[in-house]
Amino acid sequence: MRNKQLLFGLFILVSSLNIWAKINGLDSIAAGSKLLIIPALIALVFSDGKPAKKYIIALLFSWIGDALLIPEGTGFFIGGIAAFWVTQLLYCSLILSKLNGTLLQQFSKSSALTPLLLVATYLGSTLFLLFPKLNTLLVPVCLYAITLSMTGFLGVLLWVEAKTKTAIYLATGCLLFVLSDSMIAFDAFYFSEAFFTHWIMITYVPAQFLISLSLGKSR
Repeated sequence: MRNKQLLFGLFILVSSLNIWAKINGLDSIAAGSKLLIIPALIALVFSDGKPAKKYIIALLFSWIGDALLIPEGTGFFIGGIAAFWVTQLLYCSLILSKLNGTLLQQFSKSSALTPLLLVATYLGSTLFLLFPKLNTLLVPVCLYAITLSMTGFLGVLLWVEAKTKTAIYLATGCLLFVLSDSMIAFDAFYFSEAFFTHWIMITYVPAQFLISLSLGKSR
C-alpha cells in the first residue's frame, strides 16, 4: 500500500511539473516531464496488481505518441497520430470486452442512442470545422478522429449499461481524452497560434489516470 501511495505521488508530481512548466513557458522542463508521465502511470498500475497486457501495450504507444508530439514537423505529427491511433484501437478492444456482443451489435442496442448522438455531434462538428484546413493530413486526422470517437462511444455506453464507479471513471476518462486530442487538433489546424496550450495536458493527465482505474486490471 505504501509503495502504491509513493508511486501515485510520483505520478502527481511529474504531471504537475509538466503542467506548471507548460503554463510558465518552460519548454525543456515541459518536454522532459512529459516523457515521465506514462512511465509513472505504468509503475502505478503495476503496483496495484498484475495489469492487462493489452492495456500496458496501449500505454507504451501513448508514450511513443507523447514523445513524437514534442518536436515540431509534419512527420512527427503523423507519427504521433499513428501511435495514439494504436492506443485508441486497444482501448476500444478492452472496453468492448466488457460489453456484451460484437462492435456492430453495440450500435443496435437501445442504450446506444444517447452515446451515439453525443459522439456523432462531436465528430460531425469537429470534422466540419477542421475539414478545410487539413489538406494532406485529411486522411490520418479523420481516421484518428473516428477511432477516438469510437473509444468515447464505447466508454459512455459501458457507463450507461453498467453504472458502476469504474464505468463512470472510464467514461469520464474517455471523454477527457476526446477533449484533449480535440484541443491538439484545433491548435494545430484551426487557430493561427496555440490557444489551448496547457489545457491539453490538464485534460490528458486525468484522462489517462481515470481510464487506468478501469482498464488497468487484468481480467
